[in-house]
Amino acid sequence: MSFPPLLSPRVCLASRMFLSVLLLAVAGFQTAEAYPQSADAPAATVPILVSDFELSSVAPPPKSPSTPALKRQKTKTPPPYEDDELPSVQARRLMDFFAATLVETLQKSGYSARRTRGKNPPNGVLLRGVFAEPDAENRIRRSLLGGGSANSRFFLYVGIFNLARPDQPLYQLAPEQPGDNQLGPVITLNSYIPLAKYELDKNPTEEDVRKICAQIAASLKGLLAANPSAFSQ
Repeated sequence: MSFPPLLSPRVCLASRMFLSVLLLAVAGFQTAEAYPQSADAPAATVPILVSDFELSSVAPPPKSPSTPALKRQKTKTPPPYEDDELPSVQARRLMDFFAATLVETLQKSGYSARRTRGKNPPNGVLLRGVFAEPDAENRIRRSLLGGGSANSRFFLYVGIFNLARPDQPLYQLAPEQPGDNQLGPVITLNSYIPLAKYELDKNPTEEDVRKICAQIAASLKGLLAANPSAFSQ
């Protein structure tokens, strides 16, 4: 059933044009309200802290008095490791290089980033990570350099934390632990935080580290763009 028009065709056309313009204006206003800042705006306002990504090691066996001391290498150079380095030196080298490279990558992207040194600000972003690997039963274990693991690659889990709630864990130790010493403890990762997994060789190149740091920075940028005020309080 149809009804006769109440307005003339010319008036109807003018009304439709006015309604179209009004709808476009409202849509533009809603878009501006939904994205009040550009994707790069958080870079100038949200402090980013980078912690040392956890990598454990085992102490070497005690050497006899006749065994010559191992030559310690300076840790200012990036990976790969030197063959005669202690596992603790290798772990420290990789943690330092990852943290320094990630801070550099974030700063080049315009973020106010630094390593966790001294007192933390009351709000902002904290990046934490742990090097892990699967065991024979496919459980996630914290990596243990020098423990004799047969795996050639790391799993690196990186979480994004709000500094306003700094007590959130990246992972927890599983209630039941195996008795072997080739790997670290079994861990359960926190599923309530933004978390990403990366894979890399246990003796990574500088290019490997920089590639992963770029991926971490890109993930953080996307998160801040989608939630511009999530880490401001």
